[in-house]
Amino acid sequence: MALTYSIDEIFELQKIETPFRGIFESAIPFLNTRHNLVHTFIVYQYALLLLEREPGSREVALPACILHDVGWSTIPEDKQLTAFGPNGKDTVLRKKHEVEGAAIANQILRKLGYDKSLIPDILKIIDGHDTTREARSSEDAITKDSDKLFRLSALGYRIDAERFQEDLENRARYLREKMDVWFLTRTGKELARHELEMRAREIPSPQDRPSPLPLHLA
Repeated sequence: MALTYSIDEIFELQKIETPFRGIFESAIPFLNTRHNLVHTFIVYQYALLLLEREPGSREVALPACILHDVGWSTIPEDKQLTAFGPNGKDTVLRKKHEVEGAAIANQILRKLGYDKSLIPDILKIIDGHDTTREARSSEDAITKDSDKLFRLSALGYRIDAERFQEDLENRARYLREKMDVWFLTRTGKELARHELEMRAREIPSPQDRPSPLPLHLA
């Protein structure tokens, strides 16, 4: 694909396509933790890009992307870093955010009168988007890839480097190691390679890095 896209980092509700705007608006109260509002907005944009080239129902994939992380709102913030990221070992909490997220998503979609025949497929994606590796549907693959692409976006890269206390070079190395594991679609892999190349350009060269302070020994 011609990689001429841009990712918008400034969320405004009117930027969401009309059929899915009500879903996003209903999700906002559940996205006030873990940078999840901008995370979800960027995931949504990657999903739009993937849907241009990959098979899948917009009516399933986009609601799943919008609602995939609403369950983090039920996890105390001081516990969240134990459940995701390079050192996230708490699989119970990771699964809890999926289960709770599916329950919240079900309430939102039914309250909005969303197509009942599509809701089970959306909920199945949410309940497993982090804890299952293989895609169970094309829409699941799109959701998984869009979610992971956030980590390679300019903003996601900076957010994660800060919250995981990594320098940009180590963060890029970690992401490079995950490339073949994370991405499931051809387009997702292509976008990931492009984003990682862009992030590598943002790492200061050795001559541009601040010089270490002189060490004065007594």
